[in-house]
Amino acid sequence: MTSQLLDSCFSMLRVRQCVAGLLLIIVFMSGSAMAQEVNYSWLDLSFTGQDVDRQGTQVPIPGQTVDIDATDGNGVRFRGSIGTWHSLYFFVDYHSADIGVDVVVTNAQGTFLASDEFDLTTIRGGVGLKYSIGFNTDVYAAVTYDSFDFDFGSFAGEQFDTDDQDIGATLGIRSMMTDDLELRAYARYSNHANMDLNTLEFDTGELFGAGFGWEIVRGLSIVGDYESGEFDTWLLGFRLDLDEN
Repeated sequence: MTSQLLDSCFSMLRVRQCVAGLLLIIVFMSGSAMAQEVNYSWLDLSFTGQDVDRQGTQVPIPGQTVDIDATDGNGVRFRGSIGTWHSLYFFVDYHSADIGVDVVVTNAQGTFLASDEFDLTTIRGGVGLKYSIGFNTDVYAAVTYDSFDFDFGSFAGEQFDTDDQDIGATLGIRSMMTDDLELRAYARYSNHANMDLNTLEFDTGELFGAGFGWEIVRGLSIVGDYESGEFDTWLLGFRLDLDEN
């Protein structure tokens, strides 16, 4: 248990150092090349992977125990942003994933094993404010309304389903390193950073992310992002740029 905790702490520390390093790279390199401005009007669709790694136990009826082990899974993510008046922009982020879960049911008749998938759905939407620190580099802050939903179903009378909605915030930086390459990094505060499947309660915390966009043809880019926290998420997909003018 101690070694797992240390590994988790070191892993989080490495991710924070990597994000901090990427921030420094963006800041120091962004002024060296006159690339195009950062775009805030786009749509993208991505394939995602997510690591949940959560365990929970319930006793739905006397003498019967249900233990679940939620592992990892994959899904799809739709994101969109519209640049509007001056430095404001609006955005939405919808993510749906199927997460693998192993179940052990123990009662007077014995021990029974089962496996299935459950639905994990997150929806974020909000408004952001950008500030240009160079022709091709912006820092931004955003306030979001976040929805988080676990939908497990039921194997033997237990009920692990839970959902919650609350306010979140993000602070980040985006930079067009060249006309074709964007790098970005951010820190995000969320009231859904962690989830205890025993108490069915959410905890607040910080998440750190970094990503890129590479334009392969005019108006169409490959995008990739990685977000580290209690729930690690990565994505790879395509982004369609919209005309802001």
